[in-house]
Amino acid sequence: MAKSLSQGWEAQLRQISRAQFQPAKQIRSWLERLELAQPAVRRLRQPAPGESDPTELPGAWQSLNLGLAPLPGELVPQLAYRLYIPSGTKGALPVVVMLHGCQQTPESLAAGTRMNALAEREGFIVAYPQQPLRRSVHRCWQWFDLAAGQGGREAQALALLIDELAGRPDVRTGEIYLAGLSAGAAMAALVALRYPDKIAAVGLHSGVVIGAADSPRAGLKAMRQGSATDPALLLDAAGVAPRGPEMPAIVVHGMDDDAVHPVNARLLARQFLTYNGLEDRLGDHLGERLESANDVPMLPDGDVRDARFGRWNRDLVRLVEVGGLGHAWSGGDAAVPYHSDVGPDASWMMWQFFRQHKRAA
Repeated sequence: MAKSLSQGWEAQLRQISRAQFQPAKQIRSWLERLELAQPAVRRLRQPAPGESDPTELPGAWQSLNLGLAPLPGELVPQLAYRLYIPSGTKGALPVVVMLHGCQQTPESLAAGTRMNALAEREGFIVAYPQQPLRRSVHRCWQWFDLAAGQGGREAQALALLIDELAGRPDVRTGEIYLAGLSAGAAMAALVALRYPDKIAAVGLHSGVVIGAADSPRAGLKAMRQGSATDPALLLDAAGVAPRGPEMPAIVVHGMDDDAVHPVNARLLARQFLTYNGLEDRLGDHLGERLESANDVPMLPDGDVRDARFGRWNRDLVRLVEVGGLGHAWSGGDAAVPYHSDVGPDASWMMWQFFRQHKRAA
């Protein structure tokens, strides 16, 4: 009989707490680990018309900028973003805000996830903020640095972008959703939990537990090992007060991820369970419910383990683990770096999850 997930967590975290952090000169950087997680061939193929290329879809593909209040020494206080508006729609629509990972752009994330094609079919708007090179030469969101001038500034800018989108006449203010990949997922978790009144639900793919790092070095350690700290304490460290406005979350992670250890997915799920008050609500049944879906050590390539938690017949936290998937978007365009055709379509899974939830005006 498989052990419960809570017991598995404890065993993993005990092992993590005993591990020695290697000297900096011996540690591969985040970006090196991301490079190693990718196949040797990284050339983008040209997508078929209407498939991945946003310019081939019939909707509007816009380039916009959000002006920000300047900080001392900041030369260009703005946040650039791309916006996809599907064709042939009338009235207000839901919005999905997508945060790219390191070394990605809005264009590559749109191509790899095929989110614009899904938006065209399902009738929602997609926004893609761009981390500028002036803030990170590798376009990494600084989720690990919560100071007001770095990661905290980025989270605030994204919250302001969501306000900007909510003010548009073609947007349903109660149906704004946030999703991200890798560093974008960690930043999405931070924004969703710090500004829960602005987001109806969040989707996190290959992300890192938040509150466990306050520097790039600590961020690398969290990527590799997760954290042994209690989820409630990590929320506090991230500046999040548990049991605020409800925040539904779907967490997706590949079990062969060599860049961000899969334990981070379970820790993120546990963080959102803690935030939403579901750990106490489930009590002794928490481990039992997680055990039934999640505590099997191996998965065939493409198979998933799916654990769902909620109330009133509605999923509030969902954890999806994908066998054979590395550090890449599940069921995406494998010709685009950091996306894979292994596993179910994560874009569709997230949209199906999002549409269950609306934020009261």
